[in-house]
Amino acid sequence: MRLTVNDVTIGYTDEGRGVPLLFVHGFPLSRGAWQKQIDALRSSYRVIAPDLRGFGESEARTGPVTMAQYTDDLHALLQQLKSGPVVLIGHSMGGYVSFAFLRQYPKMVHGLVLVGTKAAKDTPEAAAGRRATAEKVQANGIEVVIEAMAPKMLAADNHDRAMAEQVRGLMTPSKPAGVIGALLGMAERPDVTAELACISVPTLVITGADDTLIPSRESEKLAQSIPGSQLNIVPHAGHLVAFEQADKFNHVLNEWLDRAAFPVLVSA
Repeated sequence: MRLTVNDVTIGYTDEGRGVPLLFVHGFPLSRGAWQKQIDALRSSYRVIAPDLRGFGESEARTGPVTMAQYTDDLHALLQQLKSGPVVLIGHSMGGYVSFAFLRQYPKMVHGLVLVGTKAAKDTPEAAAGRRATAEKVQANGIEVVIEAMAPKMLAADNHDRAMAEQVRGLMTPSKPAGVIGALLGMAERPDVTAELACISVPTLVITGADDTLIPSRESEKLAQSIPGSQLNIVPHAGHLVAFEQADKFNHVLNEWLDRAAFPVLVSA
């Protein structure tokens, strides 16, 4: 399905009924990264999974895309879908977007799930690296990003070639302008560490034990700083934990959703 929000056509999935769960994918992926969660949860929840602008089936525009801009797109999409407040589930860059969403639209968030992400902003060196990568994408296309990131999405001891190819397939629809915009936007995103103590909605933090892109210690910091949050470190999983260890991830998520009593909430 596709809708136009903020002058950009967004591809999205909207399946099931009940409490709405909003899944926000990471970089440089697409909503297909959540397909195993969509399949598992749509019988009990309303599952909404968009492609962020410039990724998957969504259109791109030139220039940096801030986390606030992604947030405005998501909010506009939810308004059109008449979802009501959601449980917000963000992976990696999707986590950065989730922090911005919670800041800008707090009444739209019933609960928060942070997957393989962190609160700190880029170091000057990391930000410079993103800008340099953006220049390479401008010159040579998105393959430079796919070649660099695809091998790091799964645990190092995962030799499942079919899964590795699936991961690459989640990246290939990305548009060069979308990848460039995200890189430049992430490079300038703010540090939200000081905001963590103010998060008052139920929060689950999940990470892969073998994540080398955003190590599990970053998730430990999140859980220690967010009042009442739950931390779960999934063994034998890399950065793309929800895809690589879907059964374990879904079990943890389902149990947390049940304990948090979100099923008693009624979506609009």
